[in-house]
Formats: sequence, structure tokens, C-alpha cells
Amino acid sequence: MGLILGPAVLAWFAVFIYSLRLGYVLIYKNMSVLTTVSTFAISIVGMLAFMTYGYRQFVNNTSVWAFEIPSYFLFSKIAFICVLSGFLLNYYINPENSSEFLRCLAFVLIFMFSAGVLASLGGHEAFLKEFDIKTTH
Repeated sequence: MGLILGPAVLAWFAVFIYSLRLGYVLIYKNMSVLTTVSTFAISIVGMLAFMTYGYRQFVNNTSVWAFEIPSYFLFSKIAFICVLSGFLLNYYINPENSSEFLRCLAFVLIFMFSAGVLASLGGHEAFLKEFDIKTTH
């Protein structure tokens, strides 16, 4: 199973690194403090909402397959479509006359889902332990 999940984790990690670069460029562009803080706050809240929504799918289960939760997040269609939308939005932004809103939106979409996927992979064991969900192999 590691041959499937490993490259997917590396791909999401690369997307996360790219989103950090976008965030750095946003800060470097000397945006206002209010815009910068609100953009990062929206990204963090969205990431937590995505993780909560994903984990809520498994709350009522008594047992799950060992790789069911990581597979759910790694291969999420919602995350993939939103990150792809963020990439396309960032690609088609005209650098000369683009608004801050479009750049911030591209960052929020890419960061929110890539960080949410990676954070959910790190926290799924604690989720299983908290709700007393058994894993089967």
C-alpha cells in the first residue's frame, strides 16, 4: 500500500511547499497587514473545516480499514478540484493588472487543502484513539 500512498503524500507535500512559496510572495508584495492576516486566518480556518468535515465521515464507525482515513484525504476529489482551481487561477492571473483578491484566493485554495490533507494524515491516529475506533488489516 505504501507504493500507492507514498507518491501521493509526496505530491501533496510538493503542493504544500508551493503554497508556502505563494504565501511568501503575497507577503513580499507588501500587502496591507489586514489583508495578510485575514488571508492566512481564512486559510487556517478552512484547513480545520476540511479536516473536521473529513473526520466526521468516520465518527460513527466502530472499525475502519488501516488505510481508509489516509486514503480518504489523499484521494479526495474536493481537495483535488479546489487545488487544481487554485493552480489554474494562479497560472492565468495577469501579473500587470491583477487584483490582490485573486492572488489571495489562489493561495487560500492551494494552502487550505494541501495543509489539510497533510495535517489529517498526521492526526488520524489521535482521532481513532479519541473515538475508540479499531483498525482492521
